Amino acid sequence: MESVRAWTLSVCVVCVAGAMLSMLFPEASFKKTLRLVLSMMILCTVFRPLASLGTWLSDMETRQWDVRLYENQALEDEVQRNAKSLYAAYIEETIRRLLDSDSISYERIIVTMDNSDDGCISMGQVEVIVKKEDEAQREKIKRILRNTFGVEPIVRTES
Repeated sequence: MESVRAWTLSVCVVCVAGAMLSMLFPEASFKKTLRLVLSMMILCTVFRPLASLGTWLSDMETRQWDVRLYENQALEDEVQRNAKSLYAAYIEETIRRLLDSDSISYERIIVTMDNSDDGCISMGQVEVIVKKEDEAQREKIKRILRNTFGVEPIVRTES
């Protein structure tokens, strides 16, 4: 804001000085040259900030932006929890569709999500709970989930 005030003041000073000089020289032949020089001075003063804009833009290109200054751990944790729950719900629904398409009955599906060392979310554990009378389908369920997701699921009976 201070730079805008300084720029405005310099434009006003140049305009006032130009008007005073114009009044001091009443000769018509010299007055045209003086007007040209004063007009150029006023234009240079008005457009001077544009010259510094180029250096400002080049400074912006070379500036390093450190996003870690703006970290919000609570927000990141909330986003991570929501992403885990969303992925778990998606995997549970996919498992439901797979088992339903093969007419396999089940009681409950539990998907546990983990965070890897690099911060990625991965599937930690898949657990399918079946009724005691459907215990014979345990191996089929394991095979389907192993082939689809590449994990070793836990299939247990409801106690």
